[in-house]
Amino acid sequence: MRWMPVAALTAFAFLAVPASAQVHRCKDASGKFTYSDQPCAAGQSGGVIERQKSREQILEERLQAAEANGRKYRAQDAERERQMFELQQQQQQQQRRQTAPPYGAQAATQDKSSSRECKEAMKKLEFISSIRTTPKNESRLRMNAAIVNVNANCGTNTPLMQEPPKVIDHSVVTDQHGRSCSVFGGGAVCN
Repeated sequence: MRWMPVAALTAFAFLAVPASAQVHRCKDASGKFTYSDQPCAAGQSGGVIERQKSREQILEERLQAAEANGRKYRAQDAERERQMFELQQQQQQQQRRQTAPPYGAQAATQDKSSSRECKEAMKKLEFISSIRTTPKNESRLRMNAAIVNVNANCGTNTPLMQEPPKVIDHSVVTDQHGRSCSVFGGGAVCN
C-alpha cells in the first residue's frame, strides 16, 4: 500500500513532462553577471550554462529519482525491522535475567507452565491475538512481543510470526508519446 504514492508519482511523471529551458550566464560591461533563459544581448559576454533537456532525458531523471526514493523507503523499512528485532532480543535477555535463579542457587523444580507469570503472559497473548483493528505489520510485532513473553515465562519455544512476502505492484500506463510503460515498485520501463 505504501508504494501506491510512488507508482502514482511515476505515472504522473509520464503524463506531465514540462519542457526545461536553457540557462544563459551573461556578463555586462560593468562586470555584473545575470542569468536568463534568453541568449546574451549584444555587448555582453557569456554563454549557455545548461542546455535544454529532451523529454526523454527528463523522464529518465524522474525515473531515477523514483527508483532512488524506492530504495530509500526499503532501507528505512529494513532499519525499522532491525531495530524491532534488537528490541525483542533485549527484552528476551531481560526476561531471562529476571527469571534466572541467583548464582549458586538451585533452580526451582516448579513447572513454569503453572506459574502466575505464565498464565498472565498467555492471557495477554490471547488478548493481543483477538485485536483486529491494528495494522497487520503492527499486529505482527505485538504478537511477536507477546510470544517472546510467553516463551520466557512458560519455558516454551513457540516460533515468532514471520513477515509476509513483499507484493510488487505492477501496472501499465501510456506516456505522452503513446508508448506502453510498465510501472513497478519505484521504477518504470517503456517499450
